[in-house]
Amino acid sequence: MIMTVEELRQIITTNETNQGLALRLQALERAIQGYTNNNFRQFKNAEGVIEYPADIKLGAINLLKWEMEMRDKTGIASETISRHSVTYQGRDASNMVNGYPAELMGFLKPYMKAQFGQGLIL
Repeated sequence: MIMTVEELRQIITTNETNQGLALRLQALERAIQGYTNNNFRQFKNAEGVIEYPADIKLGAINLLKWEMEMRDKTGIASETISRHSVTYQGRDASNMVNGYPAELMGFLKPYMKAQFGQGLIL
């Protein structure tokens, strides 16, 4: 796993259960591995456990924060209450990656690997 639930709780405050956070971390790890075509095995320690680099951990924390705080606001173009106005950037396939804003996924560029061998055989 990218980090333990205990490590995550030291950085963010949430009412989510440990089981819910563990599930989110596992899903995020799979999404990162799928997007980068990288299983990060080059970062295994002596016990055979993958220790993700600090920038991957921080990027994952930012993705989780966005997921928990902003996911339900995706798609809001404008909101006005009295003199208070809020406008969000429209989200579509051109600026989203795996359901996350593309600007939050930039930390993964150095870890991207080419994918070969998925062609069709006729």
